[in-house]
Amino acid sequence: MIEIEKPKIETVELNEDAKYGKFVIEPLERGYGTTLGNS
Repeated sequence: MIEIEKPKIETVELNEDAKYGKFVIEPLERGYGTTLGNS
């Protein structure tokens, strides 16, 4: 059985007017970073 670890989502930076945000999502399975980056 494949063990998949649930990624943790962390807010690193938010702009005061809430139009910009920076998030860290880790760990990701191979290939999922590209999927998130494209979406």
